[in-house]
Amino acid sequence: MLDFDKIKKIKNSKLWFFRFKKFDKDSYLITNDVWKYSFLTNKEFNDFISWDISSWDKYEELVDRKFIKWENYEKDMTKLYAKKSEFLAYWPNLHIIVVTLRCNHKCQYCHAAAAPVTARNMDMSLDTAKKVVDTIFYTSNNNIIIEFQWWEPLLNWPVIKYIVEYAKIKALHLWKNVVFALVTNLTLMDDEKLDYIVSQWIDISTSLDWDEETHNYNRSFKSWNSFKEVTYWIKRINEQYLKNNVEKRVGALLTVTKKTLDRYKETIDTYVWLWLDWIFLRALNPYWFASTQLRDLWYTNDEFMDFFKKSMNYILKLNKKWILFREKLSAIYLYKILTPIDPNFLDLRSPCWACVGQVAYNYDWKVYSCDEWRMLWRMWDDSFMMTDLNNVDFSNYPWYEAYNAMINSETTKVMVQASTLDWLPWYNDSVYKPYIGVCPINSYKMSGNIIPNYLKDSKMILDIAIFDYIFDKLRNKEDKAVFENWINMWLSFDGPVISQCDAI
Repeated sequence: MLDFDKIKKIKNSKLWFFRFKKFDKDSYLITNDVWKYSFLTNKEFNDFISWDISSWDKYEELVDRKFIKWENYEKDMTKLYAKKSEFLAYWPNLHIIVVTLRCNHKCQYCHAAAAPVTARNMDMSLDTAKKVVDTIFYTSNNNIIIEFQWWEPLLNWPVIKYIVEYAKIKALHLWKNVVFALVTNLTLMDDEKLDYIVSQWIDISTSLDWDEETHNYNRSFKSWNSFKEVTYWIKRINEQYLKNNVEKRVGALLTVTKKTLDRYKETIDTYVWLWLDWIFLRALNPYWFASTQLRDLWYTNDEFMDFFKKSMNYILKLNKKWILFREKLSAIYLYKILTPIDPNFLDLRSPCWACVGQVAYNYDWKVYSCDEWRMLWRMWDDSFMMTDLNNVDFSNYPWYEAYNAMINSETTKVMVQASTLDWLPWYNDSVYKPYIGVCPINSYKMSGNIIPNYLKDSKMILDIAIFDYIFDKLRNKEDKAVFENWINMWLSFDGPVISQCDAI
């Protein structure tokens, strides 16, 4: 392909734009901007770029997957690209509300330095909660997700109930749809709260770091046994969902630490035992405590990928035995690879849509681009706050002024620019460009620059390794059938749009 004579002979009038990589010694992977892909042998690839493919069996596949131009191809490609990029037409739909900074845990990998339980001055007031909801409903997006997150929201239960009830009234009057998600460690759950949560169809996400020893080590909790509390309530909540005919299950996220690496099978078995239908194999983020515990918690990308592959191979094995269980990160990637619909996971889009797709409201009415920038605030870096709504003039058109201050902030403009792949060297050229996204916050924390460096971006290096694994599995008919079943399950039960929940 580097032969200039070959490049000059490429039939641009016949071939649609594509990206490629040498996948292994015998094949190439090609992709395009409407999320289609194909594997070509070395000979097929050379024939393809030389336009010597009239007798190919592959010809029809390449036409169907939009690599070869055909009659009305411009009209068809325009529709496909518009479908893939339709999220660009909407404003924030994921609204994270921090009802308190207090937490009853002291996790080893805490990303945000929680305040002690006694610090009630760090709770959101009812007055601020009302202003936050009023601000949220000024968004032009008709579909709103309100997510209660970080640190332990159940410590401010009255404000959660107020927001749910007030937001439902606002949604009714403004003809908008609103759903709620709660990210909690579950240790403060009780029957009264559970009945209310189930009756309001509130999604629940929690953290589960596998066995009792590992979980209690990672997630220090002096009052009770954290592992016993969280597993008890996961089972109780799922039983309550079933009893009430609510098609939901608790979502549990695993944060992988060094102690987890050799326990992949036991970890997955625990999730299956708790009647959880998916696991999120999440690597550590470099914030607050997690960034300081290098010796005890951290691992290399190679060590994580070894764990990830073993975990995925075991999950695939379970699925082939009709134990339907998914890995969520892979499912998100597969949704992008196998369907024309964006799954709305904000870290994996271009631009990432922080500020204009996701907004985080702090307990004190300061507004941040997303969850991660708010974490940096707890690390004494407030550079990327969108706005402090306490300083906005609300004398004339209060909620218009609030929304205008957020969307037109310098932070919003910088974040959109820094996370748009089309102008980033190497990212734009990657064969995985249609599926990947960058996190300016991660880049800023790791290198001091919100513009990522492709060759030094450890997060991207890990993402590419995961994509290599997934695409390799897609060449196996049995594994691909499992992956396609995951997508069908998602469409049937979860719907095409998800929120970006990070368990605490």
